[in-house]
Amino acid sequence: MCYQVKCGTCGKSTWAGCGRHVASVHSQIADGQHCACRAWPGVADKAAGAGAGAATDAAGEASSSSVCTIL
Repeated sequence: MCYQVKCGTCGKSTWAGCGRHVASVHSQIADGQHCACRAWPGVADKAAGAGAGAATDAAGEASSSSVCTIL
């Protein structure tokens, strides 16, 4: 289970625990109080805007990030 902790570097709120509940911890912290010293896996970056989550190639075009391997 993940839980909120205070960052020893910046003093803002971050997470600790298993890493499977990070989004839940993130949603409980006020905007502007999230530590940026550590990644927030599974949480979309609001600063990225409406296109967040879409991978782009060098030309700026959307590209697929999934791969199918047949064994």
